[in-house]
Amino acid sequence: MVTRSGDLDPSILLYLMKKEKLSAEEMENILNKQSGVQAISGLVPDFREIENAGNEGNERAKVALDSFQYAIASYIAKYAVAMNGVDYIIFTGGIGENQINIRKGICEQLQFMGVEIDVDANNIRGEEKVISKENSKVKVYIIPTNEELMIAKETKRLVNRD
Repeated sequence: MVTRSGDLDPSILLYLMKKEKLSAEEMENILNKQSGVQAISGLVPDFREIENAGNEGNERAKVALDSFQYAIASYIAKYAVAMNGVDYIIFTGGIGENQINIRKGICEQLQFMGVEIDVDANNIRGEEKVISKENSKVKVYIIPTNEELMIAKETKRLVNRD
């Protein structure tokens, strides 16, 4: 996530490939491993490090985090439109479970949908918990995942299927 490009105009790919004489493999590497929050911040591909740098006044890190939070809030809003509203927003995975300020920043941008985050409840990492205010129109949860376990279970299911 931290190194991926996010949304972009597909024409930029062809332009960059021609201008920089890049192969498809090189362009893929740039898009997946040298872009996104890491490229904007100019730092290592670790949200914790980027967030720390932003908190210490690094402007590029702040812009990278703001851009990331805006992008995630935008995706949530787009899905809300597609589904004619949402009842729940669930944060999971490494960033969703552990990045308190990123969750807060995303939720603050969704206040127009009735999302009201409880700052004290949000001040937690890696525990299952409701982090929205009681009167929030949209309930917000943190639900930890064990991604490796889910991959193993799905692999077992596929291997045993005949």
